[in-house]
Amino acid sequence: MSEEHSDGNLYLPGEEKFGLFTSAFYGIVNTVPTLRRFYSFVESQVASMKFDSILDIGSGQGNVLLRIMKNNLSATGMGIDPSPGMVRISMKKCMRMGMCDRVTFLPGSSRNIPGNRNFDLIYTSISFHHWKHRAESVGQVLQRVNKGGKFLIFEITDDGSFNRRFVRSHLMERNDFIEIGKTLGMVPELIESGGYIMAAFARD
Repeated sequence: MSEEHSDGNLYLPGEEKFGLFTSAFYGIVNTVPTLRRFYSFVESQVASMKFDSILDIGSGQGNVLLRIMKNNLSATGMGIDPSPGMVRISMKKCMRMGMCDRVTFLPGSSRNIPGNRNFDLIYTSISFHHWKHRAESVGQVLQRVNKGGKFLIFEITDDGSFNRRFVRSHLMERNDFIEIGKTLGMVPELIESGGYIMAAFARD
């Protein structure tokens, strides 16, 4: 399935877009305590897994992938994002950190993963709730996972706190992933902590 526009636009109608200004502004948004704790949750879950190659779908400004790669010196990583602005920011950070020999950032999306290589581990963080055709996309992403590897989806849940009321459309719950699993004939591993959730789909 490929629904990208012929002009190179990697967004589908209705998906949240990040241009040059919003890509730069996103760095400020990432300082919000809720998001800092969320990214710590992502990193802690990935840290418990072994992999030689990793892909971040919707890598944004690259902060999470670069932190993960600092602790996995023998691994290679790739981050993809449909926003050219995000990709440029990520590459600048990668070069400043001297990590571009084993980490790269490219334009891409869940429906358009560059190249033909597979990965031991693929993840996406607070991006999946924007995706259309979610179950179909999970199945397609798993085709780019090496056998025995996993596709991890990290999202924020409704923990009943006041601030969740303002981002309700961006939240996902465990039943959302259970239903996706039923569609695919799979049972995802679900881990919840502090209002955050990880759904892991494994490739046998």
